[in-house]
Amino acid sequence: MPAVSVVIPSYNHAAWVAGAVQSALGQTLRDVEVIVIDDGSSDASREVLAGLSDPRLTVVAQDNRGAHAALNAGIERAAAPVIAVLNSDDAYDTERLARCLPALTADVSLVASWIEIIDATGTAVGIKHGYRDCEPWLLPHPERSFRAGDDPRAVLLTEHYLGTTSNFLFRRADWAALGGFRPLRYAHDWDLALRLAELAPPRLVEQPLLRYRVHERNTIREDRAAMVFEICWCLAVHLPRHLGAPWFGAAGGERMAQVLASIYTYGCEAVLATLLAFDLARNESLALALLDPADARRAALLADIRERMGADTAARGESPAPGGRARRWLRGWGRA
Repeated sequence: MPAVSVVIPSYNHAAWVAGAVQSALGQTLRDVEVIVIDDGSSDASREVLAGLSDPRLTVVAQDNRGAHAALNAGIERAAAPVIAVLNSDDAYDTERLARCLPALTADVSLVASWIEIIDATGTAVGIKHGYRDCEPWLLPHPERSFRAGDDPRAVLLTEHYLGTTSNFLFRRADWAALGGFRPLRYAHDWDLALRLAELAPPRLVEQPLLRYRVHERNTIREDRAAMVFEICWCLAVHLPRHLGAPWFGAAGGERMAQVLASIYTYGCEAVLATLLAFDLARNESLALALLDPADARRAALLADIRERMGADTAARGESPAPGGRARRWLRGWGRA
């Protein structure tokens, strides 16, 4: 049995997928298997993958079903008790698994690291030190927010500072107990991280052991309104559960002030309030129904988000073009 199964969801990254696979196979921790699930690529990804050979490598092709489904399919095939994820446009440092695996102790649910941000050509842009820099959005009073503290679970309620599923290493048994990745397009990683954080805190290895590639086809650039909907959805599902947990209340009254300074929804607080009113934290069937693109309630919420965001960008004289943390990370390093 391998010590770690590396699952690579692959989709239309022919230029980079071989590098991703090779970085997983080239780990100093040799006791790994690598499982690639090609999720219906329409470029040359499958031809590139067919040219790779290693007894530890398995490649499976499926029709396009989304990243969450590709991840679940890969993990279902995994033989190791520990899962690491690597997206097909990213790459591991050769020491990543050797340094992250020992950090997955009994009192830790998820291990991640600092991130080296690279551009489409592989040129280094800078280092993201967890929640200390390269934030996906600005807060009016960050000094009052969870960002100013050192509780890894609390900061996760403000933002997905782990950045990407490529930064995840966790136990297969925990993934199975939680029901796997849910059908979110932009926030499936944040949702799983928040569910894992209910079991135990995440741990951040303070070394840049992942190369995260920012390019024009990053998924988070596609539909900003849908991304904001998923942010509100995640907060509505997870805030009540975490705010009621013993670890949260143990810090005393300052927590309330931190919550008020930490929650950000791109001006769509009414959408978050509506989702909270429907008690999604205890109504999983409704929560999952709202992830169906055909659901009329979802459509109404998306329409409200688009109207609010359109009015906001018009008031500031900006274009309502899609954006996301990828663009912000590059801007933060002076390259966009």
